[in-house]
Amino acid sequence: MKKIFLATLAPLVPLLFAGSASAIDLTEDGSLRLTGFYSLTGAKVLSGSALGSSAPWTYQQWKCPCTIQGWEYGAVYEKDKGFQFDQESLIGFQIKKDFSQTLSATTQLVSRALNPNDGSRPTIDWAYLTWQPSADSSWTFQAGKFRIPLYYYSDFLYIGYAYPWVRPAPDVYGWPIYSYNGGNVSYRTQLGASDWAATVLAWTGSYTQKNDAYDTKIYYTTPTHESWKNIYGASVTANNGIFDVRGMMMWYKDSLWQDNPDGTRNTFIDSQATRIMGVSANMDYKNWLVKAEVDRYEQIDASKGLNNVYKYALVGVGYQYGAWLPMYTVSRYRTITEPIEGRDTQNVSLRWDFRKNMALKVQYDISKDKSNYAYPFFGDSKLLSVSLQGTF
Repeated sequence: MKKIFLATLAPLVPLLFAGSASAIDLTEDGSLRLTGFYSLTGAKVLSGSALGSSAPWTYQQWKCPCTIQGWEYGAVYEKDKGFQFDQESLIGFQIKKDFSQTLSATTQLVSRALNPNDGSRPTIDWAYLTWQPSADSSWTFQAGKFRIPLYYYSDFLYIGYAYPWVRPAPDVYGWPIYSYNGGNVSYRTQLGASDWAATVLAWTGSYTQKNDAYDTKIYYTTPTHESWKNIYGASVTANNGIFDVRGMMMWYKDSLWQDNPDGTRNTFIDSQATRIMGVSANMDYKNWLVKAEVDRYEQIDASKGLNNVYKYALVGVGYQYGAWLPMYTVSRYRTITEPIEGRDTQNVSLRWDFRKNMALKVQYDISKDKSNYAYPFFGDSKLLSVSLQGTF
């Protein structure tokens, strides 16, 4: 898998380090364009402990001290392996074809160093058609495959250049299902004579992820499948160039199961009504940068004894010194019923925009395991991360 990823990356190294590269026209009329993004990320667990002991332990397939930094693909750093670049590094390509001023097709492929869901194959994260009633219309309609825009960074989580950290807080970001096949509609408008503009987005669809890394690798160890059907979500975003606020709510029917060798199914959850909601608020004023997000997951059914409520949030403050952006961020995750799963994390990060479209980031995370398990989970950890991220 690593050889295929490196083979994909190698021919593009001169392009990545050109830095000033922009969209590449693949046709003379410019109707077919290639853009992309990349993240070469390495991290090392400096220390860790669980249940009050720093003695090495094993959780699932991992030798700990360790820390999980990518829930969707099961990216876990282990202390014994030193600096690892094979957990979060990736490169993505986006091809857009304009058929007219109002109709286009977009495909985004991502090749990951770690991709247990799809073997060594690049994944198609986006593949959709976009149509507008007219070139200047406020309405946009799209159909195809998308990442689910659950939280502020969800639909561009892997375009690291777009945010200040090496990665958005894992205490907030990461689900077994992160895509949907379906459609969405958005409407953008100016709010009167003010500086505020608003965008309303609504989406619907479904997605099934067989043998997903989140359930299989992290929790069950045997192939586990999850499906989100009847997805209905909506978000409202407003910004004025300084402040940016967003509210989101999404409903879906969740199913979680394993297939037995005799053809029967071991069902954990069957079409369970589920709701996720969140609010984010960001400020970018003069040299100050503030990022905040609060989210809540609800899967409640008294007749089945379900009371799965998760609460998670992050707050970060940074100050821009020329090309340098130091930032301090805290995040928190909790389930509300026993056995409690929880985590508190603090990190300091430094972003250096040393070339156009390129940033070098360093981040130090201190994570405390607040779970109430009788066995050692991922435990406490201290993690040092370095990442070169950019777009082309």
